[in-house]
Amino acid sequence: MKETRPRGRPRESALDERILEATLRLLAEVGYAHMSYEEIAMAAHTTRATIYLRYSSKAVLATTAIAYARRSFTLAPLTGDTRLDLLAQLRHFQESMDAPYSLPLVGVALAEAQSTPELLAALREYVISTRREGLRAILQQAQARSELEPSTDIELAVAQLIGSYYALSIAGKSVAADWPERVVGQLLAGIAYKVPPS
Repeated sequence: MKETRPRGRPRESALDERILEATLRLLAEVGYAHMSYEEIAMAAHTTRATIYLRYSSKAVLATTAIAYARRSFTLAPLTGDTRLDLLAQLRHFQESMDAPYSLPLVGVALAEAQSTPELLAALREYVISTRREGLRAILQQAQARSELEPSTDIELAVAQLIGSYYALSIAGKSVAADWPERVVGQLLAGIAYKVPPS
């Protein structure tokens, strides 16, 4: 049987990466509304027509870029040591958020929530939910091992861990290199199971 090849030119992964990297950078620098195909094409060393062939709309391009942004994120295997597992997750989170476009991208998605809700939906699906899932699993397992108070609100604890980074950044405070150690230490001090005095 004769093998058939798909019509058209084959996708070039390096070109797709250049387009998506350029999209992420421009989203962070100028925002979604002001980002243009011309600027993306120039930054990616390609043409508008080539981008249109790959991505049917600017919203599709932007959401694909957000999904691409999580390409290097993998949940680290859990060791069973609550503190070490939380630290590993938060160090990776801090590293990813310190990337040039990460925090501005969150701001863009929030700012465009009314006009282009796909951006925030993509950020939640491809980035935020994965991160929260990892932290939630660590805390749930710790609670199952009776390391945490039975009344611990796991969802609130997850929000405290991640949210402290955003809160410090928005307040204009620098997020120190030892932020993971400090926030994990403070959180666990508050929710760790305390044996009542005999």
